[in-house]
Amino acid sequence: MVFGSPVNFQEINEEALVTGGIVMVFALIFGTIAILQTYCEHHHISVMREASVPILFGLFFGLITILGYFSQGIYFDSRIFSFALLPIIVFKEGYCLNKQHFMKNYFYVLIYGIFGTIVQFLISFGLTQSLVSSSIFWSPPEDQKQDDYSFFATMFFSACITSKDSAVSLSVLEFEHAPKLHSIIFGEQIINDVIVFALSSTTQRYNNENVRFERDNWYNFLIFIALTLAQLLVGLIVGLLTGNSTILIFRCISEHSSVLTIFTIYCAYFAFSFCEAFDFCGVMAVLICGIMMSHYQTYNLPKLSANSSKYKINRLFRITVKALAYASETFIYFYIGFAVTATEINNQDYLKGFTVYPFVLLQFFVIQPMARFLSMLLSQMLAILIQKDQKHALKINLYEFLILCYSGLIKGVIAYALICEVDSEFVKSTHYYPYINFATLYLIFGTTLFIGGSLKYVTEWAYSRMDQQHLTESSDNSGIKSNLKQTFIREDIKAYESATQNKQKWFKNIDENYIKPFLIYNYLERKQDILTAKKLKKNKHAMEKQLEEEMQMYEESVRERREKQEMKKMAKKSKLTNLELDSGAEEEEEEESPKNNHPHENQNNHH
Repeated sequence: MVFGSPVNFQEINEEALVTGGIVMVFALIFGTIAILQTYCEHHHISVMREASVPILFGLFFGLITILGYFSQGIYFDSRIFSFALLPIIVFKEGYCLNKQHFMKNYFYVLIYGIFGTIVQFLISFGLTQSLVSSSIFWSPPEDQKQDDYSFFATMFFSACITSKDSAVSLSVLEFEHAPKLHSIIFGEQIINDVIVFALSSTTQRYNNENVRFERDNWYNFLIFIALTLAQLLVGLIVGLLTGNSTILIFRCISEHSSVLTIFTIYCAYFAFSFCEAFDFCGVMAVLICGIMMSHYQTYNLPKLSANSSKYKINRLFRITVKALAYASETFIYFYIGFAVTATEINNQDYLKGFTVYPFVLLQFFVIQPMARFLSMLLSQMLAILIQKDQKHALKINLYEFLILCYSGLIKGVIAYALICEVDSEFVKSTHYYPYINFATLYLIFGTTLFIGGSLKYVTEWAYSRMDQQHLTESSDNSGIKSNLKQTFIREDIKAYESATQNKQKWFKNIDENYIKPFLIYNYLERKQDILTAKKLKKNKHAMEKQLEEEMQMYEESVRERREKQEMKKMAKKSKLTNLELDSGAEEEEEEESPKNNHPHENQNNHH
């Protein structure tokens, strides 16, 4: 009896085989990226941050695919970035926002986020437009009318490149050691995303053939501001309505955590898509929606008697949102590295002749650093003028100012997502668009690798200078020395935690008396139970933190004991070796002494 082969290779679908192979390759690549990111984090490899690993993998994969089969085109639709990856990244920022520390540092967050972002956009636009108009360091496309095309293209590029990325900065400035700078950077990132998205969207709408303006008219600047404010206002209203509706609907949903989690994400995508469908600021909507859900939805979870189970579900929400945002950011960073070497951009006829490289270098070394520094300087001056009586623990000193300024030079996924989602035919049909795309890619690539890789060393230098300054001013240095053994960052955490803002108390009163009774089910009747659950949760966190500190102290003591035992063993070994050497030297001397005496004996015998 003859048995046939269980697999007939002639009937295998080649298309399915290729698709499965591509999926397996990508799964292997992203799994390796996750392992390397964890390895670099645990072994404190400062040069390789979380964003650097997928960029380098994408760069390497792009170099391989230029010569291989996949060079025929692994290119993704720009709508994937706009409607699939970008909303969950922004929603994570709002959902994981620490409201208490945000309100404590709201003054600097608003100054740097709103005023600083707008000033940086204006300075970057002015310098870039002067560079494009001069034609000294680069050659613009010859077949384009410079006055009509370069102005809008430069404005759109300046709006997109004003965005910053805080992932690398937050991984360096951890919340446990630097809560003030961590909160300011995270809050500034959120405001920056909203303002940049509104500016880029307004530029595209202002850019249409139907509403194109004459730049000589003075009132066009006011129209531009009005359109930007309308973008933000509509996004704010949509986010508030979607967040309120979601919180109120939570009482009617099933008690399964998986259903609640996916419903939350659906509502976030609905808010973003609704605003984008009418050309309004979807980032503002999904951000407000995330903040409201994070703050109010926990107490509206259905049919859950134990408060601990509610906090467990809330923790599951956060883990799920962070995981989805991490996957989206990793994919975008990988594609940025891939696009740097991809034939889609490097084979453009417009980019030949090396005309764009001086433009990129000037943006990297001159224009963007100058725009960032001047905007931060003006923002700091405005903060000093507005609030002179700022509490010492909440003030920004010179070295913290330098850290904030340097970390803001890192460009991230938002810039490239905005470049990819441009839908204005006026911008995309011009020969300036490949220059914009090329410059944005290389600025993200360079700032993430070089500035992100050197950020820890700059931060170490700044905090070492602050420590030296504090050591000279303080008489009691014992606490500082013990803290310096653990981390290079030294913030006065006790003074920071005790400092409060007047506006923080004002918002808390409004929240407790008006907002929570409206959004939370039977809040006035359940208020005491909710406050008790909060205290229990706070005490639990304090106990867990205390246990972690005790475990660290125990591990350090065990490590010190082992080091002392090893030192004793080494000392004993050194003593034994010294004794052996001494005994060996004495034996050699004894052996040599009779040999030296023999010639004298022979001489005496001769005499």
